Amino acid sequence: MRILGRIPHPTMQISVFSNDGRFPVQFEMSGLSQMYRFRKSENIKGLGDIMEILDEEFTTGILHNFETMRTLHKEVLQRAQPEEENNEDADLPDIF
Repeated sequence: MRILGRIPHPTMQISVFSNDGRFPVQFEMSGLSQMYRFRKSENIKGLGDIMEILDEEFTTGILHNFETMRTLHKEVLQRAQPEEENNEDADLPDIF
């Protein structure tokens, strides 16, 4: 797989690759990533065509998915690392 280029975006990194007749497109934001693959065709021949099909409606959906992913990630971490009920420092006074 080789990188064809990056597509500028204000809030996420978008990388376009070429691999065996497909164009994997990776979206990254805040440690999370999504990958979508597009087959090479008459309408999709390279980076320029990928840039055209990644319209505002599609990228808005990607950003919505990131919000869902971020929520799920936060929830699973909270379940895996619950706050201790018997915190040793809970009885100590606050020092200013």
